[in-house]
Amino acid sequence: MKWVSALYVAFCGSLCLIPQHETASILLVSAFPGMSHWLMFEHIIHALLQRGHEVTAITSYKLRTTADANRTVRYREVLIEPAYDFEAGGLSMEGFFKSQLFSDPFFKMSILWKLGLETAEHAFESANVQKFLRTEGLTFDLLIAEQFVQESFLMFAHKYRVPIVTINTLGHADYIDRAFGLITPWSFVPHFMLEYDDKMSLLERGYNVMLSVWDAYTRKFYYLPEQTKLAQRYFGQAASADLPTLEDLERNVSVVLVNNHIISSRPRPRMNGMIDIAGLHIRPPNELPAVVKTFLDSATEGVIYINFGTFMRSSGMPRETLDVFLSVFRSLPRYKFLWKWEAETIASLPPNVLLQKWLPQNDVLAHPNIRLFVSHGGIFGTQESIYWARPILFVPFYGDQHSNARKFQKAGIGLTLQILNVTAEQFVSNIERIVQDPSYQHAVGRLSTIFRDNPTDPLEEATFWIEYVLRHQGAAHLRSAAVHLPWYRYLLLDLLALTFLLGGLAVWLVKCSIGWVRSRLARASRDAYKVKVK
Repeated sequence: MKWVSALYVAFCGSLCLIPQHETASILLVSAFPGMSHWLMFEHIIHALLQRGHEVTAITSYKLRTTADANRTVRYREVLIEPAYDFEAGGLSMEGFFKSQLFSDPFFKMSILWKLGLETAEHAFESANVQKFLRTEGLTFDLLIAEQFVQESFLMFAHKYRVPIVTINTLGHADYIDRAFGLITPWSFVPHFMLEYDDKMSLLERGYNVMLSVWDAYTRKFYYLPEQTKLAQRYFGQAASADLPTLEDLERNVSVVLVNNHIISSRPRPRMNGMIDIAGLHIRPPNELPAVVKTFLDSATEGVIYINFGTFMRSSGMPRETLDVFLSVFRSLPRYKFLWKWEAETIASLPPNVLLQKWLPQNDVLAHPNIRLFVSHGGIFGTQESIYWARPILFVPFYGDQHSNARKFQKAGIGLTLQILNVTAEQFVSNIERIVQDPSYQHAVGRLSTIFRDNPTDPLEEATFWIEYVLRHQGAAHLRSAAVHLPWYRYLLLDLLALTFLLGGLAVWLVKCSIGWVRSRLARASRDAYKVKVK
């Protein structure tokens, strides 16, 4: 009978592997060609596949496979080939090392909108996406889209009549507030491109309002209309009269999963359906590549890890900047340096430096010998460094990196170094100050404790809300009536105006009544005087 028992156990075990929930067919769009963004989507895709769902992804990157062949069967890629070339689009790598323009928030927003329009059009023009758009008979249950300058792809929700879950990899922004019926209080919530916190001076609040108003106006009257033209072109010009506006589609988003946590964003008003999932991409570390592991294990004095992200290429820096880095390496021979360097090698490289074209960053930062992370200040890498309690020397280049650097420098976990005209002396001084002063390690350790202290795992939180929207056919009950309120009703200005009107009317009536009474009394007094005289 032992074999019967064994079969029974095996049968019960197989039942456990069957997803205990209704599976769905999901269309996922991550069209922006940012590898760091895609790495976050990968974790969500694998979680959905593991739970039995079918996923079709429009993306610039191939999904890294797993040992589970059943997952691959339920996954389909619509690859954007070739991926958008940022340098061909006018963003030279050397320019990031030499220009101050990328620190200007107005310039950064203009570049972001430009990239949004160009990358969206590039994705739509891809042969694979064109074929997908022409394919008849496809059905889906849900659209998951990145809410990062790719708004025209929200039209897939209209095409397939499905609810929407968006993922904002950047963090909170004013346009998310507006989509969920909130008016952002600019008195204490700074624009996401600014380096301010929630305690702003009078001048900072003024600048924050100016930037935020310009952002809202330009997005509504320039950027979104251009995205609408793309949607009309690729989803059928003839049917454009029946297409909803992109603002309407944004207002119909059921849930937005935001790459946000209290460690990086001060408290701000929220609505149901805004779900923080920061740290979702941080998983238990895997085994490091042998050459990297050996290098890190042998570093008795510690390792300084240098990585400027998936977009920035260290190998694209000008020669004078490279000479500064080499001088720093030679000035600090007791430390080892692990550097993401995308070219083959560097002439006269000091022996305490290991170059690698690609590095599994989460796994590297988890290694106990990492003493310092020299980073561009991207939000994903910053979150990983905080999670593993590694101080940071920020070298910001563009986007939200300057605001991240200032916020976390103020939190005491690192310092900021401007790459333009940097000297070896400045670089060495900043490294030694962070590594030798225990206050930086203490501060990042405190933030790490807060970052890890969550009621649920962020990946589980994300999958729960995705399936919640599926279970409740869009979860319309989460949506606030404020979404459809005009601003003057939201701010009760109509009630205020009516109050002033009625108040003014009451004052006028009282004034008229007093005048009438006074005139009557005066008339009576005159009449009495005339009688007396007679």
